[in-house]
Amino acid sequence: MCFFSIYAFLRRRSPQNTPQLTWESVGDFILNVGNYVFPGVYLMSIMPDLIKRGESSPYYSLLNIKIDEVKDKYARLTMNLEEKHLQFLKTVHGGAIGSLADSAAAWATIGSADENAVPVTVEMKINFLAPVKSGLLTAEARIVHKGFKITVSDVEVKDDTGNLVAKSLVTYYLRSSQS
Repeated sequence: MCFFSIYAFLRRRSPQNTPQLTWESVGDFILNVGNYVFPGVYLMSIMPDLIKRGESSPYYSLLNIKIDEVKDKYARLTMNLEEKHLQFLKTVHGGAIGSLADSAAAWATIGSADENAVPVTVEMKINFLAPVKSGLLTAEARIVHKGFKITVSDVEVKDDTGNLVAKSLVTYYLRSSQS
């Protein structure tokens, strides 16, 4: 979420109720408009803890998923491949690649949402472009549309030589953690 865009939007919509931008520290700000508070970089300050929780989840541990980078509208995750990722034809199972792509889109969404948003997959489409047998897979997700409740991410999954092995489009619904 671009808080400066919110600031500009609110200023245009309500010139008599000018938003107050308060700098808490370098790079961290709070935007107050009437009864609404938008915590700027607060989410990024708790991101290391969120990443630690994500990486320690049983599913990420099972698939060897690591969260390399999360920022506004972008995430990069990796999966170190082992024999457990292979299906009977000795190539990586599409479900493992799909899980990596879905997870990357989720973290790009988390990185651009407020701390009360819970991303829920609504739809996922994936094209598998090349077989993979071993190595490291890297998924890079970029949000191509961010609405109030819906995000759409474009995800590229590449092998350790940089070859594109899968392309995915993932739609997330942002549910409030209070509901």
